Amino acid sequence: MKKLSIRSYKNFIFLSCFSIIISQEPFLEIKPFQQPSFQQYPASNHVDHHHPLSNQADDLFLRFDGVEFNNNVIYPDCLTGSSCYDGHAGIDYFMPLNTPILAPANGYVLWSSFSSPADPCPGGITPNGDQGTIILAHGNDYFTVYLHMMPPLNVSVGDNVVTGDTLGFTGNTGCAINSHLHFEVRKGSYFFDSNEPYSVDPFGWWHNSIDPIEQFRGNRSEWLWVSNSLIDDGDNGFQRFQGPDWTYLSSGYNNDCWISPTVNSQEESRHYAIWVPHLESDGEYNIEVFIPTGLDAVTEAIYEINIKNEYGISERNTVVVNQNINQGNFNSISSIYIPTGSKCSIILRDIVGPSSSGSFVVFDAIQFSPISTNNISENDIILNKDILIKSISPNPFNARANVLYHIPFIETITFTIIDNIGNEIMQTTTPNHPKGYHNYIWSGKNNLGDNVSSGIYFFSIASSHERKTKKLVYLK
Repeated sequence: MKKLSIRSYKNFIFLSCFSIIISQEPFLEIKPFQQPSFQQYPASNHVDHHHPLSNQADDLFLRFDGVEFNNNVIYPDCLTGSSCYDGHAGIDYFMPLNTPILAPANGYVLWSSFSSPADPCPGGITPNGDQGTIILAHGNDYFTVYLHMMPPLNVSVGDNVVTGDTLGFTGNTGCAINSHLHFEVRKGSYFFDSNEPYSVDPFGWWHNSIDPIEQFRGNRSEWLWVSNSLIDDGDNGFQRFQGPDWTYLSSGYNNDCWISPTVNSQEESRHYAIWVPHLESDGEYNIEVFIPTGLDAVTEAIYEINIKNEYGISERNTVVVNQNINQGNFNSISSIYIPTGSKCSIILRDIVGPSSSGSFVVFDAIQFSPISTNNISENDIILNKDILIKSISPNPFNARANVLYHIPFIETITFTIIDNIGNEIMQTTTPNHPKGYHNYIWSGKNNLGDNVSSGIYFFSIASSHERKTKKLVYLK
């Protein structure tokens, strides 16, 4: 770590102002703590999107996924696993005392000291001495804040830090009962403003309305963690949230996964997680989930797919997935189209469908693969001797579904749409169908040209000696 000269600091401030135009890009390269043996500490208390100001309690808490709470929202009375904390401005990670707290990105130390805590402390708790606080500037109009640190602090004002440097150690100083890290992200300034807070949520905002935080300073909450297109349950693009009955298993993709017991309603839900990929470009993507073998997994897990447009508003579609099928592999659950400027997230909860069987919802790796003729591998063309249904997109669909398929020979081919009880909905036959890759489009109509009802259907391609079938979902 090195001190900045006055000239360097002025250049740093200039770069910070200049980089406002790119400040919505993810920049947090790691979680702000030393990873435990079980991959990741859960996030406990969240940012209140209704008003992220710790000392302003208005009996309404609004979570990053749009879920509202208006009962028992003053810490420490929140229900375990609901992550509600009226007016909370950051994210709390509960972890053992003296866990190393790490810089999640390169930065410059603006603040490093012990000072008086909030007065009064939220929830009426008694302060535990002066509060250890560190604030980093990241040169992109974002500032990260670390509270409740133990003495001594590991950095001083003027230090440069790089990703992974130890800033200090977690504690319970100031307004804290238990050892935890209060991690906060501010945009536009590192100051604490009691009327118009600078706080934003690094997990983003995934709802069909504008982020309420924007009303204060125009700052929108965006997902700020650097991620990949394949996200395991311990990776940076994944976050698990506190719940009373999580179980960690040494099985699944990369030999780790999480499971939780099932519930049937949002009011009962206490376990949930989010995956947010980095996608190279707009276009169609296939979503695949990994389910470990040997688990009594549920037959109706509900995956929520959120597509957020350039205005910060999300459209959510749900896909019901049988986690007992084809365990030990990646399984395609949906195809989506990502427009230019849009982002995507997947949220999975412990809530299951009304007819679900099985004991556990499984939380494991998810991968996003681009769908295009450019994505067709040489092996698909040369080695595949059978009919191949490469993809169906979008899936679910509400206007038309595009099926990309491969025929390895010239022969009469029959296309059939079947409903979920086996009735033939539509059928066409193509004599002497040419070999190679082709597209088939179904617009949700039957043989008579009438629109069919919403539901689950099966698309089938058959030759004289084989048949391939894939599920698709029609949503009006």
